Amino acid sequence: MERLGIGARLLRARRTRMWTQGRLAEEAEVSPTTVSGIENGRISSPHFGTVRKLARALDVDPGGLLSAGEPQVQPSRHAPLSLGWARSIQEEEFEQGLEGAPLEGLEALRKDLDEEQGRLQALYGAFPEGSEQRRYIKRQIRIVAAQSGSVETSMMFREGDAGRTDANGATAG
Repeated sequence: MERLGIGARLLRARRTRMWTQGRLAEEAEVSPTTVSGIENGRISSPHFGTVRKLARALDVDPGGLLSAGEPQVQPSRHAPLSLGWARSIQEEEFEQGLEGAPLEGLEALRKDLDEEQGRLQALYGAFPEGSEQRRYIKRQIRIVAAQSGSVETSMMFREGDAGRTDANGATAG
């Protein structure tokens, strides 16, 4: 098994989310110089508070950034119906998470997924045709589009349920 330093593990986690160093720095509320320094090895032992901020922004376990192996996504850390949650779980868990979710949460998630799809589409155009990066981004666009469609369907039925009444005259939903 390949042993990676914190810089390489951070780089992999950041690239998995397809974020720039600047985006990670902004999300983690650290300086871009700090992210760059850790990734290229100039900062080989970052402060744990910094690691915790980076891990939180990337939705990974801080211990995974510090120890050998791949940083593992922390399912319990994701806010329900957040973009980070949607991007880090399998399809079945995603669908289960949509069940019973409030309409407001579904609307917010759909908006986030639509924004992510737009960001990915812009990124797709930045890579040359036939490149591995472009194919990877295209797969991600398909996944996000499918998730957005699923949220849209859940919203459609949730809105329909809100106006329906049961046999006793009580409003459903």
